[in-house]
Amino acid sequence: MTHAMITTDTMAAAHTSARLSSRFDAIDSAKGIGIVLVVFGHAWRGAMGAGLISDVKLFALIDSAIYAFHMPLFFFLSGLLFLEGLQKYKTSVLLRGKVTRLLWPMALWTWLFFSLKIFAGTAANTPVDWIDFPFIPLPPFEHLWFLWALFLCQSILVLGYTCVPRNVTTLTLRRSAAVGAVVLAAFSSVIYVPSLIWGPMIENVPYFLAGIAAGGLLAVRSPLWLGSVCAIGFAILLMGVQGSKATVIHSLALLALGWAGWLCLDGVVARAGRSLGVLCYLGQTSMVIYLTHTTFSAAVRIAMLWLGFDGAGGVVLMTVLAGLTLPLSVLWMARRLQLVKLLGF
Repeated sequence: MTHAMITTDTMAAAHTSARLSSRFDAIDSAKGIGIVLVVFGHAWRGAMGAGLISDVKLFALIDSAIYAFHMPLFFFLSGLLFLEGLQKYKTSVLLRGKVTRLLWPMALWTWLFFSLKIFAGTAANTPVDWIDFPFIPLPPFEHLWFLWALFLCQSILVLGYTCVPRNVTTLTLRRSAAVGAVVLAAFSSVIYVPSLIWGPMIENVPYFLAGIAAGGLLAVRSPLWLGSVCAIGFAILLMGVQGSKATVIHSLALLALGWAGWLCLDGVVARAGRSLGVLCYLGQTSMVIYLTHTTFSAAVRIAMLWLGFDGAGGVVLMTVLAGLTLPLSVLWMARRLQLVKLLGF
């Protein structure tokens, strides 16, 4: 093998590695944005529940804008690499992974949260009692509904994939997912299921399917002009929510425009030789933040109110900072004690 051939192979491998790194960076940084909005959304609602926000219209405008896309975003991001996993691993391995990575954390942290709420007593926004302890953690407890809905989405599709003929191409599967996402979103008002067990999964499965469809475009970076148009379109659609709950088709459109714009920005940052390091790190640690942030945010809010600090802005700011940073200390300790898997991180 000549030196030129070695150099060419090395450059090709480096280019492939860079593309993969950029692909995962885009997902991680988007998760970072998502988890910041999750923490802020719960801090915002917590301040409202504590009676700190008097402007009801302002509360509704901000709350509806956040909830129009931040949880749909996590379903979408979870779908991006899902098809690759289906094609790579055995069904038994995939299902076992869903239990350990989604079902177990949901159960464990349901029990832990409920116990902490009992300990907080009347200081909690929604006090609970031992008689209601959820030994069977269903329906999902508070924000942990996401883990249950994602578990159902993924497990059902893993089992469904076993019935798909092996000669069906990846492109066909992605196109089918795209069609399914649009159809389910368009008819979401008709197929609404008022069930805490099945309802959240059925409402959010279009976003997960959209992620599967978009997974084949992870290497594509929109030109700057198109990314700018998508970002403007996203902003206009978000303003259109106007304090009411966004429809599924509205949220799906927000995801499509927002993701296209974000991939463009990711490409610009990558070409400049930089990275969105903080957002990527928050995205990589989003599970521990998601599982534990409400405990720290609520504790800081309760402490501030007890000390006489009742300004909505200050309370929201401090509870957001606590919800984003203090869970990282839990992760550090879990790593030191080798309890990461046991705790569901």
